[in-house]
Amino acid sequence: MKMKNSPILLSILFTLLVVIFPTIAGVIIAVKNISSLSSIKLIQFIAFAVGVLVTLWIMKKSKFSFQDFGFRKFKAEAWMVVIVIFELVAFLNGITDQDGFSVQYVLILLLFVMAVGLCEEFIFRGLIFKYLSAKGLKTAIIGSSILFGIGHLANVFSGADLLMTLLQITFAFLFGFVCAEIVAKTKSIMFPIIWHAAHDFIAFLTDGEPNVLAVSIYVFHCIVLIGLAIYFWRALFPKKDVMKLKNPESYV
Repeated sequence: MKMKNSPILLSILFTLLVVIFPTIAGVIIAVKNISSLSSIKLIQFIAFAVGVLVTLWIMKKSKFSFQDFGFRKFKAEAWMVVIVIFELVAFLNGITDQDGFSVQYVLILLLFVMAVGLCEEFIFRGLIFKYLSAKGLKTAIIGSSILFGIGHLANVFSGADLLMTLLQITFAFLFGFVCAEIVAKTKSIMFPIIWHAAHDFIAFLTDGEPNVLAVSIYVFHCIVLIGLAIYFWRALFPKKDVMKLKNPESYV
């Protein structure tokens, strides 16, 4: 089986690709024993920025155009209001005091989340979604979402709280699922990029110690994502009303 003819194998390789950049950043941070959050985020930004450039190079070298990967404008729609409210709810958990939230830290954090949003969306909702589309739209949506969720399994081995990690994995799958549906519906990758970056930025501002409120917000987010997933799925794959009588006279 030739690699270029295997969308699934290519998708797995692309998933491994997105893991390389934060891994390299993590090694540098560990070797240099860096503890400043601003410095950590700056190194991670550079790693993901390189990832963006590599991904764009892969896209350019592929048989598809950038438009095929979703580089298109999108129109504002009513469901976007739900997503805005969805994100604002996170502020109920308050704002955490990380690195004193200096102007420098916030600017570096903005650069970092934009690089992450671009890199991960280019790979999961760009490359992987497009190549899996050869197997069908449903396969592209579900497959890219599963791979996106798997990428968050690393948190299990990082000493993170088990409950929060499981919620994060569930959230990642649902988030990826809805983003893939949005790409399928709008034919554009732009909104998922903006949403991804905005969500990560708000998460860094509001994530604190796991508590009842934090868990409740995660659960609320997952419930909303399930609702959005169902809404978009029905819009993309409407069931045919087999009971509808197109020619009622023939049944008299």
